[in-house]
Amino acid sequence: MQVGLFTIPVGLKGSRVLCWTSSCKLHVFALLPLGDRKDSTLKTVDSAGIMATIEARASEYDAIAKDIWEHPELSHEEERSSAIYRKRLASRGFAVTEYPEMPYSFVAERGAGDPLIAIMGEYDALPSMSQACSPHQEALHAGGPGHACGHNLLGAGSLAAAEVLAEALAQGGIPGRVRFYGCPAEESLGRIPLVKAGRFDDVDIALTWHPADVNTPHRYTSSANLSIVFSFTGRASHAAMAPQAGRSALDAVQLFNLSLEFMREHLARGTLLHYVISDGGAKPNIVPANAATWLYIRAPRATDLREVVKRVMKAARGATLMTETSVDHRILAGKCDYIPNDVIQDTMLKVMEVLPLPHPDSDELAFARALQATVARNDRQATLTPINAPVSLLDEPIHGQLGDFGRLCRIGGSLDTGDVSYVVPTGQLNSATWPLGVGAHSWQSAAASGSTWAFKAMRWAAASMAATGLAFALDPKLVARARREHAKGKKPYRSTMDL
Repeated sequence: MQVGLFTIPVGLKGSRVLCWTSSCKLHVFALLPLGDRKDSTLKTVDSAGIMATIEARASEYDAIAKDIWEHPELSHEEERSSAIYRKRLASRGFAVTEYPEMPYSFVAERGAGDPLIAIMGEYDALPSMSQACSPHQEALHAGGPGHACGHNLLGAGSLAAAEVLAEALAQGGIPGRVRFYGCPAEESLGRIPLVKAGRFDDVDIALTWHPADVNTPHRYTSSANLSIVFSFTGRASHAAMAPQAGRSALDAVQLFNLSLEFMREHLARGTLLHYVISDGGAKPNIVPANAATWLYIRAPRATDLREVVKRVMKAARGATLMTETSVDHRILAGKCDYIPNDVIQDTMLKVMEVLPLPHPDSDELAFARALQATVARNDRQATLTPINAPVSLLDEPIHGQLGDFGRLCRIGGSLDTGDVSYVVPTGQLNSATWPLGVGAHSWQSAAASGSTWAFKAMRWAAASMAATGLAFALDPKLVARARREHAKGKKPYRSTMDL
């Protein structure tokens, strides 16, 4: 392996070196086969050149990430964000098609031939997470949404990767297609309708990334989940004048919730139940005719989840028997567990090892240190221990190294990337856009996601994905290995929403 170059063998005659000039044009030069292996060849990906191309457009990609951070849109409402991506990709030679399965979902494709490499982007924000780019908690718009999961970075970084990868294939005369998936509503329904509609079925490999506080391939699995509302119906009456005439839906909700608390002890390790009372009645002097619990159920695998759901359904029916009420349920969302593909993750790691990590300036370091200090010291470990990352990393404000964390680990959270991983070989990485110890869905992560440091880390993630995609485009055997691994461990896909 040469410094600044990622080297991979391929089963084609001859060999080529992909080089980038200062004007960011890709050129291909013929080389002789190496050594005495006359049937072997070498194609060399200039990863540093890919990084340089992205850095040359830093102001463009940063502006997109900043714009979407400044104009956060909730799940199912991402009209503006989606339009920004569609317009940009169309201007770069991508054919853009909007999907009917979900509002503001789309695909943008460029190239010809195989393999088909998917790069997924997201752009929805979280409710009530409005936050200035400040080390102090201060909302830009009180009660408004904010990018506390960094999807402004995720989308812009994936867009950059797709653009540069597509250009590399076109200018190098390399067969392959790049397909950018615009994925709205990750924090809600997610891309499950697209997976169920078969929109990923022809993909050879899928790539994505996520903002985090460490740099690592995403080797760990995630939990399968189901978001479901149980709505109980009773009979209203005056709570003081005729309580005997009422049948309290709120009583049913409380008994149902209590049954979940007792059930926890007897569920398999890794199963999680969390809920809110989304409807508790109108007034205390009215026996509630309607009440509801909004419940999240999580389990290590989709098959485990279905067994837990059966027990939860019985608990709901039991609550109706005790209160002479009735119950209906409504499924809002559900995600399968994520299955990482080791061939893709190993390739990503090789690419990440070659690409130099960005360096924070003094202002960025000071901002990270101040933001990190707002997280209680004991709470900072929560981002590291689930993936077996050493807590000694917390001695610094920013992760300035490359890790390889999470093998054989599982996090409690859920990703709609999991459903994609059931149908196509999928790999992803994390980039340290946030200070060490800062986790997602916090005001600190919202603040960090609008910072110049986050944009630097985003561009590094983009280069890592683009170089990974190019490695697969150059090596059909690598694609075949990833697909064999996926086929070997493949489970029949069935959305957790389909009980």
